[in-house]
Amino acid sequence: MNINPREISVVKIVERKCTITRSPEFEKKQLATHALNVGVLCGHGCLYCSTPAILRTQSKLFPEYDGSVFKAFAAGAAVVDPTTPDRLGRELAALKPTDTVMLSTLTDAWSPEAQEFNLGRRCLEKLLRESKARVRILTKNAAVTNELNLLTEYRDRVTLGLSITAPLNKAKVAEVLEPKASPIQARLDALQAAYEARVPIFGMLCPCLPGVADRPNDLDEMFDMIKPFEPETIWTEPVNPRGPGLRLCQEALAEADFFAIAGEVNFIRKQREHTAYVTRLIDNLHTAAAKAGLESQLKILVYGDKGQFQGRTSAVVWLKG
Repeated sequence: MNINPREISVVKIVERKCTITRSPEFEKKQLATHALNVGVLCGHGCLYCSTPAILRTQSKLFPEYDGSVFKAFAAGAAVVDPTTPDRLGRELAALKPTDTVMLSTLTDAWSPEAQEFNLGRRCLEKLLRESKARVRILTKNAAVTNELNLLTEYRDRVTLGLSITAPLNKAKVAEVLEPKASPIQARLDALQAAYEARVPIFGMLCPCLPGVADRPNDLDEMFDMIKPFEPETIWTEPVNPRGPGLRLCQEALAEADFFAIAGEVNFIRKQREHTAYVTRLIDNLHTAAAKAGLESQLKILVYGDKGQFQGRTSAVVWLKG
């Protein structure tokens, strides 16, 4: 029997030096000014994850995997720093009310290994009780609802997002691609609980993989899924082609008998086809958002030059250059 290596969790404990860092990339995305990560490699195991490509030069973090973050990721490794909340100090007082800290940008503070050390809750408490900054939470884990009392207490400074990566009609596909994240329905239930507690919500519909979340009908369903929560803003994004993510997605989808979707993912691995996919997606996102009455909330994050793409681009946030 073939065993998916992503089903095997290996949690590596490290102590990092950095805590809250300025994040020009997420500032450009209009999501946050600062970032707080509880580790460097998340245990949710999302096959399209671009974090390994970001860490590809950090060989010292992965000596047991020949210095390769890609081998570590393939082995199901998660790298977490349980001391993160304890090291938050002077930088908290330096944060201003106009700052927004993203929890998190590289890893998920409510992933399984982060939950083992209660890192999401402990970091959130520090940020909210000892700084004046706003906090934006992004997670794929419904366990964030364990913090509803804290989110409710500080609802004037916190915004919650649970990434929705597929319509419910393709929830089984999402489970192949995100093997240890909460199911799509559980994420929606978590958003519902937060909405009922009057916690502000933002939408995160990404990545919009081909064959999963790029067609008009699928996008219509996804916008209808998020609309009841009255999201302040909705960020969307094409899948990032960096690293082996698309290949891993294609292989896992084929193994799970989602052959047609696997073929579509494999097709966009070439640059020209990826550009064409992004162009179609931008147009389809504008149309779906307008149909749902959410076009003013829409932001489409694109790593590319404006001149590469034709058609409607009013909601695009250009990240290159």
